[in-house]
Amino acid sequence: MTYRELIDQLADSSGKSKAQTKELLEDAISVLSSELARGNGVSIPDLGTFGCKVKEVQKVYSPHYKKYMLVPPKRVVEFSPSSVLKDELKFVGKEDE
Repeated sequence: MTYRELIDQLADSSGKSKAQTKELLEDAISVLSSELARGNGVSIPDLGTFGCKVKEVQKVYSPHYKKYMLVPPKRVVEFSPSSVLKDELKFVGKEDE
């Protein structure tokens, strides 16, 4: 699903215009991004929890330079799906025909 398809589907199900839906989705993404940038987690019921984790300095080997290098620490986003989402995504095998 593309971003445009998501906006179309949300607009159809909510009864709002596509412009209003796009603005609301952009605001939600902005709030989520700013909270993660501050190091706070965001929990969305029936979807899961977004969190921010700091990866420490890593020592990696570069075959190009033939020496070890240090990768600086960085923040990465973690996502932990809720049990409701996990249950919906379980593989049940072949569907009935």
